Amino acid sequence: MATYKGIKGFNVQTLAADPVATAAWSAGGSMNSGRQVGAGIGIATAAVAAAGADDPAGFFSNVEEYDGTSWTEVTNMPTAITGQSACGVLTAGLVFGGYNAPPGAGNRDETEEYDGTNWTSGGTMPRLFTEGGGCGTQTAGLAACGNPGSTTTSEEYNGTTWASGGTVNNGRERNCCFGIQTAAVTVGDNVPTGPGAGWLAEEYDGTTWTNGNEMNTGRDASASPGGGTQTAGIIATGNPGNKDAVETYNGTTWTTATAFPAGRAEAYGTGASPAGAYLVTGGTPGYLTTTFVYNENSEPNTFLVEGQVWYNSTSSALKFYNGTTVKTVTVS
Repeated sequence: MATYKGIKGFNVQTLAADPVATAAWSAGGSMNSGRQVGAGIGIATAAVAAAGADDPAGFFSNVEEYDGTSWTEVTNMPTAITGQSACGVLTAGLVFGGYNAPPGAGNRDETEEYDGTNWTSGGTMPRLFTEGGGCGTQTAGLAACGNPGSTTTSEEYNGTTWASGGTVNNGRERNCCFGIQTAAVTVGDNVPTGPGAGWLAEEYDGTTWTNGNEMNTGRDASASPGGGTQTAGIIATGNPGNKDAVETYNGTTWTTATAFPAGRAEAYGTGASPAGAYLVTGGTPGYLTTTFVYNENSEPNTFLVEGQVWYNSTSSALKFYNGTTVKTVTVS
């Protein structure tokens, strides 16, 4: 016998837009020139991808800016380089270290400053520096570890000159940094074969580096720089194996986050972004042009929940979520 409950059924919520995931990656515009082994500048809606390695030319000096929708070619860097670090924002960016293109190939100690239009020479670094971590601002930058030799040194930039910073506890290269000069994190190493030094986060207070907790997934060559602050940071992708692993950091603990849409390494990040809006572009395998942005949404009444059913009043469609994909209910 039918029951009242069975006849009545259940209420279906009416929404003007489909619910969203609490955190998700979305596709952005593609760069005009694919590249890898570099570092980005800016925020997710005002980013810079400067120089790097491309195919088939090798090292190049091309620079592109992103407005949140599309990439535009702008003024080239003075020199073709790759393996560089970067920090700052679109109108006050900093690129430092890296490899010079042939002729005269080799590790660099040069710095270039960007004002949103032009590149000018900055202070010379105390050492040749490549494939290390970088974060901060144009007038308060930080370089940590790097090649050659998985160093433990760090340097600070004041907008004019570089000076020695605190000694990192664990020598690293191809490491990733995020935060500011007086509250930074570095993590990762090029030998992440098991839990150990390369998996440890280290925190910097402007004077001293202190060991923190280990990442869940060891890696090097994550999108550089990482995003956010010392107490709300994010790292994405990396090697070995062109990972899709993403983790957030709260100043103590690493938490596995929504995976990157496709595994990659040696990509460009936007370090000035908060953890809730982090852009990753370029990288390997190949010389990628694709761009993705990570967002943490803040409307819990519209978060996707497995088994959720709703009526979209804008598209006049009955929909449900199966835990992986939003499906439209069709009547035949």
